[in-house]
Amino acid sequence: MTQQPKPDDTPAMPHVVDLTMLDLLAVIWLLAVLLGISWYVDNSPDSNPSASRIMQERRYAWMHQMARREVRILDGALLSGLQQSSSFFASTALVSLGGLLAVMGQAERLSEVADVLPFSHPEGPDAFRIRLFAPVIMIAYAFLKFAWAQRLFGYCAVLIGSTPDWDPAREAEIDEAARTAARVNGLAARSFARGLRGLYFTLGSLAFLIGPLALIAASTAVVLMIYRREFRSDSRSAMLGAPE
Repeated sequence: MTQQPKPDDTPAMPHVVDLTMLDLLAVIWLLAVLLGISWYVDNSPDSNPSASRIMQERRYAWMHQMARREVRILDGALLSGLQQSSSFFASTALVSLGGLLAVMGQAERLSEVADVLPFSHPEGPDAFRIRLFAPVIMIAYAFLKFAWAQRLFGYCAVLIGSTPDWDPAREAEIDEAARTAARVNGLAARSFARGLRGLYFTLGSLAFLIGPLALIAASTAVVLMIYRREFRSDSRSAMLGAPE
């Protein structure tokens, strides 16, 4: 008798979604513009300072005045407001991260919904999940920056509290303590600003669900918006004292 062939018990290999070269270039472009604009804003030239750099100078002036105040309730209230802002955005980023992870868990259903959209979209739930990695990474980056800003603002509060009361005989020591507090305050503000940029790029990276060209276009639009706000906005002109 002829033996029947045995069924193949070898488990099927899971389907792997291959990213195209254009997909990889789009992700590289997203990371490049995020890191590039962050570096340029923080290291803008003296001839054309960013709004963030201008405000850093104001933070040194703030701490200089703080060191000469007998009562520092105002400084504590201002710092408390900054801490609340960073705490709010950290909580928002964490909730958003949970929402994106939940969306990844429902990729099968959502990919079916994407089939009826009049735009190009990833094919199948696996591609849908992969293209959600970009916004997940961006929102996680934002959360870490906000959380660190919250911690640094707390450090600044301690430094303000440890600054000695004003005494002309100890001016150099007190000014050095004020500069240290201003430096930590500025680092907290820089981390907070980077967290905000992470949120902006999270919104832009959602365009990856449409396609790599959409991601490139959206991330470019985001970086142009950040550039305008830092270097060409009316608020920056007001910080410089320019006439209306």
